[in-house]
Amino acid sequence: MKFVDEATIDVTAGNGGNGCASFRREKFIPFGGPNGGDGGRGGHVFVVADRNLNTLIDFRYARRHEAKSGEHGRGSDQYGAAADDVTLRVPVGTIIRDFETGALIVEMLVPGEKFMLCKGGDGGFGNLHFKTSTNRAPRQKTPGWPGEQKKLKLELRVLADVGLLGQPNAGKSTLITAISNARPKIADYPFTTLHPNLGVVRVGPSQSFVVADIPGLIEGAAEGAGLGHQFLRHLQRTRLLLHIVDIAPFDDAVDPVAQAKAILLELKKYDKALFDKPRWLVLNKLDVVPEDERAARVKDFVKRLRWKGPVFEISALTREGCEHLVQAIWKHVESEQVHVAEPDVRFEDEPTKPPQPEFQPAADDPRFR
Repeated sequence: MKFVDEATIDVTAGNGGNGCASFRREKFIPFGGPNGGDGGRGGHVFVVADRNLNTLIDFRYARRHEAKSGEHGRGSDQYGAAADDVTLRVPVGTIIRDFETGALIVEMLVPGEKFMLCKGGDGGFGNLHFKTSTNRAPRQKTPGWPGEQKKLKLELRVLADVGLLGQPNAGKSTLITAISNARPKIADYPFTTLHPNLGVVRVGPSQSFVVADIPGLIEGAAEGAGLGHQFLRHLQRTRLLLHIVDIAPFDDAVDPVAQAKAILLELKKYDKALFDKPRWLVLNKLDVVPEDERAARVKDFVKRLRWKGPVFEISALTREGCEHLVQAIWKHVESEQVHVAEPDVRFEDEPTKPPQPEFQPAADDPRFR
């Protein structure tokens, strides 16, 4: 299925039904009185976060979503029926904004979360609604209220704990394949990954985290070069970034340090907050480097890059060093999670009763003389 992370849609709630002005007419009842019912409510438009969806492609081809209007009121005390609501299902992590102003409306971050996008119009009042003791034959009726209309922009940002960052062919897809059940396309040419891939890494029982792999970044990505800049927003919700570097490129003229610095520069140009996220350096493809040269090459790389953070030496192809990296990531993700301690009702203190005022009899009370 094609990955689509942006869409523009028009949503319209249903109009309310009109009220009815009617009078009871039966044989031998000359003054039956008003019996016009109210109109029905128009349908609402809701949005629901669905954990089974991972793309907005359904909204790329179906741009208009409209709820039906409520039924009009009728005579014989018959109220109009309310229209059915329309529910739109979006992936978890979808941001909904107003297309004209760009104002944020809602972020769908919880699976099953439901939000009303457009409210249906209320039904109009029939003349039965205006009957009083002094106005026994009202002829007033009101039309139904119109439903809300909005033009919305949907933007998907995948929810992941860890994001993979690096040049094309640095081994990001191979790494996510080695540590999770994700199976992205892997080939020996640049830009094999064309859209983000998510993989769930199982560390142990009830211990897991989600990794996001995005297309590789190249120099000038902030100005629109390559593909990675289109998907950098998917890393904005991560807790940790892994900067994957090919320590042994095929072309001897390519300097891995220069490539790593270019990635950091593009990241800083795109979003300062994303640049300030916790970031680890992962040196990949060490299986290509002879064992007696690995330590010297890694030391030289770290020194030239002036890197002060954590450094991991792995080979995603042979899975060497991947287990140590996964354990370190889990400890970091676990430390970042917020644990809310639920109070144990068995040890809660008994509620203290407010002090009761002492009884003071009135001076003229005959019962206390």
